[in-house]
Amino acid sequence: MNLTGKNIVLTGASSGIGKEMLAILCTYDDVKIIAVARHIENILQIENKVYPLAVDISTKEGVDKLFEVAKEMVGHVDVFIANAGFAYLEKISEADWQHLEKIYSLNVFSPIYSLEKLLVSSRDKPVAFACTISGAGLVSLPAYSLYCSTKAALHHFIRTYRYEQDKNIQITSVYPVATRTGFFDKATGEKETPLPFPSQDAVTVARKIISGIEKGKKNVYPSVLFRLFYPIGRAFPFMLRLYSLQEKQKVKKWLDK
Repeated sequence: MNLTGKNIVLTGASSGIGKEMLAILCTYDDVKIIAVARHIENILQIENKVYPLAVDISTKEGVDKLFEVAKEMVGHVDVFIANAGFAYLEKISEADWQHLEKIYSLNVFSPIYSLEKLLVSSRDKPVAFACTISGAGLVSLPAYSLYCSTKAALHHFIRTYRYEQDKNIQITSVYPVATRTGFFDKATGEKETPLPFPSQDAVTVARKIISGIEKGKKNVYPSVLFRLFYPIGRAFPFMLRLYSLQEKQKVKKWLDK
């Protein structure tokens, strides 16, 4: 889909991959971007181009409000980029329903509900939906059990929904590896949290996501190494197990807590 002149919603726009995507999208002519985050202080408002919106999209009410504001500001949504998400790095040691609900609400329910809202609002006009899933939805990362499970759920929803989707919607699934941002420090609340291997910078990921949307790709794998390694790991499962055991050593500190 050509992004020139399109009305775009971008969630998780204030940091990391989302911030870099916003910078790229701003280079397109005649776009209108609703840049969504809980905290929008770092999002630059550009008249008639970028509209920062502070809303909690981990709730039904928040997503409903987002689409209401989008209708008021730009009339309709052509492209929805579901990029918001977070992780826990932890050893599960207690039963905590709210803890589970918090991560599933943002990482799973919000993008799926947003897709449903986009379909309803599109009225059969061509629209695009891009979703930042994660390589963690395909490969096990010790101490990220809940995060991996949310991304796996999203992966399988999109994969199955493709058999049902209407012809007017283009869906792009994105599988980044670890990005060198503050994402993993937020997962622990500590500095210098070890990154899973491999890792890459957010600018590269952002560029490949935008390119994938424009080219109408079904799946985007920003890391060439992951794209090569994962099929080999599926063919020889012991290699994925060895990888997970190696990553386990990096997070032993948190698993021993």
